[in-house]
Amino acid sequence: MNNLLRPVLIICVSSLILNACADKKDTDIPLSEVPSNIISIAQNTLPGIALDEAEKHEKKGVIIYELEGKLISGEEYEIEITESGTIIKVELED
Repeated sequence: MNNLLRPVLIICVSSLILNACADKKDTDIPLSEVPSNIISIAQNTLPGIALDEAEKHEKKGVIIYELEGKLISGEEYEIEITESGTIIKVELED
């Protein structure tokens, strides 16, 4: 009996983990749909950035905008900002 329960238990736990990770659902959106205060925060944080991509997702009930763009130097950045204006992450892309 133990041999039969083990695979079932593994599948159930794996399913729970995958569902918890699926909380973040990215949705590509046009830059024109990103609130102007979010654009301003990104531009003030990374002066001279030319934004070219935007995504919007919800994580634990918080709306997050993920913006990507390039500086004049050629460096590409990703910045995540909550709907309330809190910067979560600024990352230099490889």
